[in-house]
Amino acid sequence: MSGIIGYGVYIPKYRLEQQEAAIPWGSWSPGEKSVCGADEDVVTMAAEAMDNAIRHSGVNPEEIGAIYIGTASSPYIEQYVAPILAETLGLHPGTTMMDYSGSLNSMANAILGCLDAIAAKRIGCGIVIGAENRPTAPGTEGDASLGAGAVAMVIGKEGAIAEIEAVHTYSTLFLDRWHSAKDAWVSNFFDYRFDREYGYQTHIVEACKGLLDELGRAAGEYDYAVFPQLDDRIPGLPAKALGIHSERLAPAISSILGDLGSCSAFISLAGILDRAKPGQRILLASYGSGASNAMSLITRGQISKKRRNLTPLKRYIDRKQYLTYTSYLRIREQLARAPY
Repeated sequence: MSGIIGYGVYIPKYRLEQQEAAIPWGSWSPGEKSVCGADEDVVTMAAEAMDNAIRHSGVNPEEIGAIYIGTASSPYIEQYVAPILAETLGLHPGTTMMDYSGSLNSMANAILGCLDAIAAKRIGCGIVIGAENRPTAPGTEGDASLGAGAVAMVIGKEGAIAEIEAVHTYSTLFLDRWHSAKDAWVSNFFDYRFDREYGYQTHIVEACKGLLDELGRAAGEYDYAVFPQLDDRIPGLPAKALGIHSERLAPAISSILGDLGSCSAFISLAGILDRAKPGQRILLASYGSGASNAMSLITRGQISKKRRNLTPLKRYIDRKQYLTYTSYLRIREQLARAPY
């Protein structure tokens, strides 16, 4: 059975209080979000998380047969990010290198791709990275809520700290958020209740039900449940529908780091794995663009043994420096001085 051999996260140290971005435009938002520095982007964050994951796993980079990155924030329309990351690891040109993009379900899809490659015996192990720094514009919803961060997971059959027992996918033609090629920001219909109930909640619940039916298991048998956090309260919707008690949900991070897009559920998962004990079950579901991938994981004895090589999520959360809104706009090149 394939599983997570090691993992790593990276969160920029800069923070913006969400109200700083909301109040100038006649709105208000609680909490704060992580922000890339002037010398950081999706590629640099992915490289940091990848290095942490390799160190935690104990795997020699020469053993990596494939490298996948899932992101809705690629700096390129026509160019892969995966080969850049492969170069930093010194991977052989024969290594499979692939980008998954265009959806907040990108990282989950990249994990499925890696699992399929292992099941087909094309590779022994691979590394999957998710990184987000989604584009925003002043006054848009995402200006206050969209955070930045990255997570990476080495996946294989030997030395797993958490085995992936099964996966189940539920997808429909549903449009809630999108980023058009002609726009420099993420758009939506501003019908938040419709998005929550018919998008996020429906797809996660159906994916989880399909997974639980496949395993012949009840949601109450899981020690933890991990869902994407667009805000701190929204994971409670599928949890209630599935009969999962709120205390089993992953701790809230969206009011600390913002909406982390395709990375959200997996950065939350990293926080759970930081303290999980062997033999605990974790129910995880992703969501994006009318699709959800549900996964069932069970932790193994290696999870305790490998902690000495781990850089925990909390260390990145506690390391922070606040920016003003004007500094934030300057870093994002949305505020410029006159040329004279």
